Amino acid sequence: MKIESPFKHEADFEHMEKVLMRQTKDGPVPIFEGSVDAEIACEILDFDFPTERVSEIINIGPNPTLEQLQLGFKLMEMVIAFYTRMGYDYVTMAPIVPIPRTPRHVCENPQQQGLVRVWQEEGQGIVSSREEFEALPWPPLPGVNVLPLDHTARKIPPQMKMIAVILGIFEDLRSLLGIQQMAVKSVEDPEFVEAILEKLCLYNEAAVEKCAAHPAVGAVIYGDDLGFNRGTMMSPDWIRRCLIPRYKRMADACHRHGKPFLFHSCGQIDAIMEDLIETVGIDGRHSFQDNIEPVEQVYRKYGDRISILGGLDVDLLARGTEAQVRKRTRQTLEACAPGGGFCMGSGNSVTNFCKIENYFAMLDETRKWNEEHA
Repeated sequence: MKIESPFKHEADFEHMEKVLMRQTKDGPVPIFEGSVDAEIACEILDFDFPTERVSEIINIGPNPTLEQLQLGFKLMEMVIAFYTRMGYDYVTMAPIVPIPRTPRHVCENPQQQGLVRVWQEEGQGIVSSREEFEALPWPPLPGVNVLPLDHTARKIPPQMKMIAVILGIFEDLRSLLGIQQMAVKSVEDPEFVEAILEKLCLYNEAAVEKCAAHPAVGAVIYGDDLGFNRGTMMSPDWIRRCLIPRYKRMADACHRHGKPFLFHSCGQIDAIMEDLIETVGIDGRHSFQDNIEPVEQVYRKYGDRISILGGLDVDLLARGTEAQVRKRTRQTLEACAPGGGFCMGSGNSVTNFCKIENYFAMLDETRKWNEEHA
């Protein structure tokens, strides 16, 4: 299924940056997606790619095969083509930081024949002791390769920028230890957990610094899923002690180069929002679910200090009708757009189980809103 026309024909990241930094209330409202599943992008673009291998390529190790490198470049071409042809002001792209991670497993979605989802073992990670942790094949610091950014910079027009995507230290901590062991170790051996976090932070800090310094990067989005439907996975006190100071180091690395530092986290994270805004200094927040807190409520609480990115519930994009999507998109725009500092998009990402016609409806209704309020 192809979109009849792009959201808009010319990118304008300069305007989008002003929206991200709450420097304008003028339209148009930009569109924002941190991630679009490869199956969706391939179907829209009529692009041939082995989508079941995306996770393998994204988490490529320090010694990739020639085939993996070739697929990596093809994946970059797909991402670039999608964001440019759909009418976004930017392209998402990630540096290569080949730190050790728990293997990801691909399994077929029983409700969608031919489509797969990725999962990781949560009970036990790949390390359980300091000795095993130190024995992992850690790359030399800074251990950051920005080849994907350099490649993308040559492919996009000058009015577009990249938004660099960095995977967070809490997610990597869970990956290394497994979420159950992480919880136990945080009580029984907190110094070990802190040592892992500090090592991960050094790589992330270097990644943010290098990405933010890149002339074709317009912003950094830092993704660390901290919550579930009713609260944070770890206590707010633990997050304040172990994560917030390290997040601040990364935000500072981004701000040194005058770039917006955006923060993605799934779940109910209200307990630490003040810490993220006042201590870390995030410029924008991404990821919202209606069953946790509709994006309009989040905007009313924080939209005068940070930008709010996306918000249309993924469940609605997956199971709703086109008419329902259009109605909800307009409700969201009416509540959030007039005050500025808002980008329209999904509440999390355009997953492979979303309906493409619903994704198109969200974009088209936003385009209509912009035309009506020009």
